[in-house]
Amino acid sequence: MQTQVLIVGAGPTGLMAANQLMRFGIDFIIIDTKSGPTIESRAIAVTARSLEIYQQLGLSQQAVEQGTKINSFNLYSQGKRKAQVLLGEIGTGMSEFNYLLAFEQSKNEELLYKNLLDNNKIVHWNTEFIEITENTNHVIAKTRNNNEIKNIKAEYLIACDGAKSPVRHQLHFSFEGGTYDNKFFVADTVVDWELEYDKLLISPGDKNFCAFLPLKGEKYYRVLGTLPKEYVNKEDISFSDIEKVVTETIGLKLKFEKVNWFSVYRLHHRCVNTFNNNRVFLAGDSAHVHSPAGGQGMNTGLQDAYNLTWKIAFVLKKYAHPELLNTYTEERLPFAKWLMKFTDRGFNIMTSDNWFVRQFRKYIALNIAGKILGINSIRPRIFKTISQIWYSYNGKSLSRSSTKQKLTFTVGERLPYIDEAHSANKFYELFKEPSFHLLYIGKDELNSEIYDRIKKTFPFPIKIIKHGLTETWKKTGVNSQLFILVRPDNYMAYIADDYNEMEIKNYLKPYFIN
Repeated sequence: MQTQVLIVGAGPTGLMAANQLMRFGIDFIIIDTKSGPTIESRAIAVTARSLEIYQQLGLSQQAVEQGTKINSFNLYSQGKRKAQVLLGEIGTGMSEFNYLLAFEQSKNEELLYKNLLDNNKIVHWNTEFIEITENTNHVIAKTRNNNEIKNIKAEYLIACDGAKSPVRHQLHFSFEGGTYDNKFFVADTVVDWELEYDKLLISPGDKNFCAFLPLKGEKYYRVLGTLPKEYVNKEDISFSDIEKVVTETIGLKLKFEKVNWFSVYRLHHRCVNTFNNNRVFLAGDSAHVHSPAGGQGMNTGLQDAYNLTWKIAFVLKKYAHPELLNTYTEERLPFAKWLMKFTDRGFNIMTSDNWFVRQFRKYIALNIAGKILGINSIRPRIFKTISQIWYSYNGKSLSRSSTKQKLTFTVGERLPYIDEAHSANKFYELFKEPSFHLLYIGKDELNSEIYDRIKKTFPFPIKIIKHGLTETWKKTGVNSQLFILVRPDNYMAYIADDYNEMEIKNYLKPYFIN
């Protein structure tokens, strides 16, 4: 078997990689040891940034309809609410998806898998990766399906095969970090209480921690937390064993009517020091694992795939030099390391059973958090962080600016979401093509001469978008004409006040083929 790209692992990250490569017309083979998409719900939260990726695939409406909007984030202690953040309010104007969506991993996989099937693509289920042989111009992966050995030859391999990644192990990537001391539980339940069923509740108790996340369906909630100490070494634990402790920790009057799934596990926090080795790339949990704090894990994997695939596509289409692929580690590794530290700090405060941390959490941290979350100027920052729309590639190799305007955004950031009430089209709908876009903001029309110059400047297809210099743009600091080169993953690559072919060619020269 032969293909351009082999994807090992058909979880959310691998399926997203396959869907993105399909958009660019790149041939791929995707394999997984499972017999089909994940059945268990597993990861829950889908952020605004991930929904914007789904929007580009034409799948965001289905995701929203199948999920549950989490409209508020709440901190509870001993049955009393200490803080509340209304997510829909703080995300207004920053994204069309100004909320957090509970959309289980299993449903993410079903949606992405169905999109492949609808486009006559398949996943090779029940197929095990055995070993890889690297060559100068390709890799060969030995696989097994029903005891039949098959070799797959590919120009590149993307390993999306999870935290225990056989690909990562075989190629001896470092995976530094550790394991949390506590054991944790997760359960999908039907809860009867007096609260509305659209709230995310977190309750760090004196001895235990638990969180409630709303799921699709009447009264459905994901409940997770630290396993009580007395059950750490016990075998065959059921949810009924810890139900009383969970109820005491949240401190609310409730009844668990049904438990659909329950599991006990240990959590790890680890990260590689590079995302690639020659023609092999890691994405998602194969490259980084961390605590579930903030619901960032699955979303980070989706965005790893989003960042990598357009670059592989451009190299395979001969639009770019192979050196472009080096920017994958340059851009995604710093975020993975930041995320591991960010989630580790917050998770330790919430879950540690150290006496000092418990007292700090109970008497100080929750009160401080309540006051901080009540500050209006801080709330948008919370949405930006949770939604992952804040992260920027500014200062990286593919980001350059020559504008003299004092903008509220910088090159390397995600393209600002411009919410124009009068516009017939949603702003991000303009950037769905699998290509670079050149956004021109100005009062005057671009003449045919400039269109021709633009087409000749770029060594790859580019879509030109004209947008008026509206009051919304002026609020971002755009006071005169502006050109923004937008990458296929909707991050801003280049910003300039004028269209200067020589400057753009100098920008393109290191990575793109002229």
